[in-house]
Amino acid sequence: MSMERELKDLLKTLGLPVVWGLFDRDVGFPRISLQRIGTVSGYSSQGRADVETARVQVNIDAKSYGELISLGPAVSHLLTGYRGGSVIRCKDLSRRDGSSETGGEVVRRQMLDLQVRYRT
Repeated sequence: MSMERELKDLLKTLGLPVVWGLFDRDVGFPRISLQRIGTVSGYSSQGRADVETARVQVNIDAKSYGELISLGPAVSHLLTGYRGGSVIRCKDLSRRDGSSETGGEVVRRQMLDLQVRYRT
């Protein structure tokens, strides 16, 4: 199983809509989306190693700040505590708050940057 699928399936255990990339339809709030924002491949003297390190951004969108501040730590603890399948470890790098206005509504967002070490 791929690292992307593992992280997505793990986050689905929170009972929220989760997608890698963008939602193609309205799924309501709160919701979680993931995207890769960088990858570093390891190399040895024999060539490319079977372990990579990716930087993954996890976006948590919610209507209220209360939902957001409870979900951020829950998502972080779930991911950083996970070891299994192809995922060797996840490490928190940063967490940022933001918001966007869509259709007259304000959507609050917390962006978690993770370092994910995994087997290819």
